[in-house]
Amino acid sequence: MKKAEVFIEPLTRIEGHLAIHAVADLDAKKYIDAHVYGTMFRGVEVILKNREPADAIWITQRICGVCPTPHGLASVQCVDMTYNAPPPPFATAVRDLIMLSEQLYDSALGCGILQGPDYSEVVVKKLNQELWNEAQKRKAERSDLHGYSTIADIMTALNPLSGSLWLKCLQMAKIGRKMASLLGGKHPHVNSFVPGGVAKTIAATDLEMFAAMLAQQIAFSKELIAAFDDLINFLIDMNYDNVGVREANLISYGVYEDPYAYNAKYEDMTKWGEKRRVTPGVVINGNLVTTDLVEINVGIREYVTHSYYESWNGRDIEKDPLGNELAAEHPWNKDTIPRPGPPKAWDQKYSWTTAPRWHDWKKKVDGKVHVVEAGPISRLWVTAKAQKVPESTGSSLKFTLPQANVAGFRVSEELTFEWKIPERVNAIERVRARAYYHAYSAYVAYELLLKALEMVKKGESKIWNPYKRPREGIGVGLIEAMRGALAHWCIMRDGKVYRYQVITPSTWNASPRGPNNDPGPYEGAIIDTPVTEPISEELNGIDVVRVVRSFDPCLACSIHVFRGRSEKAREILLTPSFSI
Repeated sequence: MKKAEVFIEPLTRIEGHLAIHAVADLDAKKYIDAHVYGTMFRGVEVILKNREPADAIWITQRICGVCPTPHGLASVQCVDMTYNAPPPPFATAVRDLIMLSEQLYDSALGCGILQGPDYSEVVVKKLNQELWNEAQKRKAERSDLHGYSTIADIMTALNPLSGSLWLKCLQMAKIGRKMASLLGGKHPHVNSFVPGGVAKTIAATDLEMFAAMLAQQIAFSKELIAAFDDLINFLIDMNYDNVGVREANLISYGVYEDPYAYNAKYEDMTKWGEKRRVTPGVVINGNLVTTDLVEINVGIREYVTHSYYESWNGRDIEKDPLGNELAAEHPWNKDTIPRPGPPKAWDQKYSWTTAPRWHDWKKKVDGKVHVVEAGPISRLWVTAKAQKVPESTGSSLKFTLPQANVAGFRVSEELTFEWKIPERVNAIERVRARAYYHAYSAYVAYELLLKALEMVKKGESKIWNPYKRPREGIGVGLIEAMRGALAHWCIMRDGKVYRYQVITPSTWNASPRGPNNDPGPYEGAIIDTPVTEPISEELNGIDVVRVVRSFDPCLACSIHVFRGRSEKAREILLTPSFSI
């Protein structure tokens, strides 16, 4: 067997820096092994010890400049629960409008700027010439919606800095940030989230300005979905759906509250969780196991078998507030104790990323601990299966974007979309789900905006509830960032943070091997991925990059491929250099 070893390092991501080691069988033309490793320790959980819990709302947003608002929302919900400080309904609606604004910005950024260029003319021409030749011949079925005649035209439109679709995605990302700034005070790092509500009075004129920008997002969604549907369907026809395949083991915490249901109480979390516009849930082998947010929380485990951390002793939180037994590996029991080690020791500790897993503790499937992936495909899959929202059919999510007459966009009339649960979880279906999630978020934002305007009309515009902070408390905030399931856990003792833990979506997806030597989602998706680039003395690793990008870690403008002692910069990602 002739092998090729590829090191991609560094591969930057939100929580720090990421690197990849992949091994390809050149005879079989597929990758047979992979290790993903985080290369930077940040220690935010350690920084928060002995602080006022509310400080976490602003400090944890600094975990990421791309998706700070989800950290703010997860943290403020966590602190709401810790303080017993539920917000009034209008404040809950405002929080979610801010959150929706970020999701609209971030999905446009992901589809067009972070993943799209991997399927652009400049990349495909160089590394997949056969794809380019066929793309020139293939007519785009939805050209009346997006305006591109052939698949090759769509690929050209995704060229960084010059492509029309790339530029429009950049424009819409900017509009999304403006929407978040309007209601959140600023972006990144919104400053209006406070325990018990928001710290900004919202007038009808604010909502009117928000509506004008939302109309642009709605109009844009119609073009975005059409273009990516055509591109992805073409790639499926070209057998690219074998890239990045892994089992349909998925997790979503859900997001976008019912303003009248959310009360920040753990004992009611199952009820208000299931009323979210994106349904919480866990899928194992394609089957929906639970939609109970309490059950999901209790089943979360975090392992450091192959991570640069010390194990922690015992469990001082034996039960959750409802009396459910908590494992020692649950985040409410975890202490962050860094322990650096040698690099690339694959049979030992090799990553600064931990290994989250979900335990089927109620034994609904097999009673085992599972590797699950997070992201838009997880959110849509759970929501489509659960039938907790009117748009869910059990096998799809069907919704109608309203009419939006906006200059510069092609489609003004209302348009119905249906995201169907795909046959398999793979690289390109992850990207498709991200495009559809932009549209679904625009749809939910429109619905919530009408509700918020009705609240103002009725005089229900209270933005904050006073509260008395207790000396002791425990809380959790479980929501969805663009990249997937995001949670913050807090234990307060004597008015200060005794323990604060965060598991980000990229921690789920970029995890190293677990305690049973089970590969994390990135690793598992790389293994068995076919090599589609021309095989010569060395591999560019484009298929590996496409797999990892499909999960949407925020990557920089280029990567480095290491071969032995040599280092060669590879400008194969072709995204612009920018600071976050």
